[in-house]
Amino acid sequence: MKKIALFVLCAVATLLFSSCGKINYKSFVGTWGVEKIEYYNIDYAGNPIAASMGTYVYDPNDIDNGIQLVFREDKTGEMRDNDVDTIPTNWNPETQTYESYIVNPDTTLLKHFTYSYDASSRILYMNIQETVRTYMMRITNFTDDSFIYENEYNNNYVEKAYMKRLSKSPAKSASRKAPQARPRKEGSFMSDK
Repeated sequence: MKKIALFVLCAVATLLFSSCGKINYKSFVGTWGVEKIEYYNIDYAGNPIAASMGTYVYDPNDIDNGIQLVFREDKTGEMRDNDVDTIPTNWNPETQTYESYIVNPDTTLLKHFTYSYDASSRILYMNIQETVRTYMMRITNFTDDSFIYENEYNNNYVEKAYMKRLSKSPAKSASRKAPQARPRKEGSFMSDK
């Protein structure tokens, strides 16, 4: 009897371990919404420094402040950012700065990207077509309904985003909310300058 129980236990453990590693690029296909973004510094051991933590909470279906990522099966997609509080304009190549800004635009910014997934390292690679930057998101948790990624966008600076899978028809927001002043962080996927 003990041999049968041991055999069943080994079979179940094998099944669980084999099913956990089955994430591939097709696992991301669909529309995902940002529920929360955390920005923080990490110490020498890779732990978050509490005093540096900045947290931004979103309703992914909010047409005024939501952020959505659409992943297609052909490894292309787009980020739909409704949480834009400022759009820089008039780039000056001599000073390497923008000379004017549009404040609180009522618009959705689209950024097109390509993506791939390395299952062995649990890294989601995303290339924004408008820039020459490749983002490396380490997937720390993945289910059919949600995933969390961590992106070290600069040395010891981390962006951590909590994503959830959305329906095909996002609900309209009940009331208009003021845009959050999410800081622009160079190198960050969600808030690049």
